[in-house]
Amino acid sequence: MNKSFESEAAESSCRLCGGSLQREFSLRVLDKYDVDYLKCSRCDSLQTEHPYWIKEAYTSNLSFLDTGAGQRNLTNLAATYSLSRLLHLNDVVDYGGGDGLLCRLLRDYGINCFVDDKYAAATYASAFTTPNFLRPGILLAFEVLEHFEHPQKDLKALFQSNPHAVLASTEIYAGQGADWWYFAPQTGQHLFFYSEKALRLIAESYNYTLLICSGRLLFLRDGLAGRAKKYLAAILLQRHLLRLTSAAMRLLPTSGVSNDFNSLRSGRK
Repeated sequence: MNKSFESEAAESSCRLCGGSLQREFSLRVLDKYDVDYLKCSRCDSLQTEHPYWIKEAYTSNLSFLDTGAGQRNLTNLAATYSLSRLLHLNDVVDYGGGDGLLCRLLRDYGINCFVDDKYAAATYASAFTTPNFLRPGILLAFEVLEHFEHPQKDLKALFQSNPHAVLASTEIYAGQGADWWYFAPQTGQHLFFYSEKALRLIAESYNYTLLICSGRLLFLRDGLAGRAKKYLAAILLQRHLLRLTSAAMRLLPTSGVSNDFNSLRSGRK
């Protein structure tokens, strides 16, 4: 592991790399707490002060604030399906997958997907929370990284299954001011905002190559894909092409429901 991530950061230090912090501004979190936002001098990321309010932030259903969730699942379906076919990786774990809707959609298209989320019940995929494989081909982490209370520890847990590829999404911090929409202080759940420098340090730490493609982060295990496949992956993950892929997939027949029913009847997931 990269030297920057070997030791636990002190309370007054960056929770990712241990660098020194400088206050940038404060925001009203959950409409009741005045919280400092601090920038790291080493990895250039931004983070809240220690999130003492985090349990309270997850006691309420704030889904009404996420008006793009449905469309995002369809786009993530297209991204994951395209990548799975390109890299010939069919075993997938949706880390932080919420109610399991994306997992269900992927299974309907023949992807062997399972959902993992400690904060939510997998309503749409309740039978698929325990993978039938040890090493994921693709680990998904859509809109997850910014929720990490302790990024150093949480990233270690994310990568511990040694997936061949990690497909994630989070908005990249590049010096935005206090009015940046992605801080979402009213939810209290967005805690850490990664710079591009920090993301590349993370990839280096876990021996992955990082591709940043239209807001998506693709971590590829060294040796998994050559230059041509990396180039194709970057094209397939472009926003405009994902919209076309998503539309085209609606014309494809799905078979996951019957396959899952038969596997459950025989005692296999």
